[in-house]
Amino acid sequence: MNEQFEMLTEIVCRHYNADPTFVLSRNHKHTSTTPRNIIATLWSRGTTLQETANLLGWKSAQQVCHAKHRVAALSELPSHAYRLRLILEEVTEKIPFLTAEIEN
Repeated sequence: MNEQFEMLTEIVCRHYNADPTFVLSRNHKHTSTTPRNIIATLWSRGTTLQETANLLGWKSAQQVCHAKHRVAALSELPSHAYRLRLILEEVTEKIPFLTAEIEN
């Protein structure tokens, strides 16, 4: 697996107190969907939707689009907005090509 993808996974999972192995597994438990959706959203900024879906073991790029909509909705909730901001700051520092277009 790509070293930068692993780094992104570790960053997101740390902020959500989730196990990266569990989040990336084919398990579809509710506890892993939020980190998985955030990973998909950020990773898709640097690669194709289908490549992102393949890395996550998803069947189609449409699932990545759905993840992006879910993360956009989460960003409106204060409890997630704060975490998302912290994740973006860390990703901007460590994997800048994923956030280059969304910097303010």
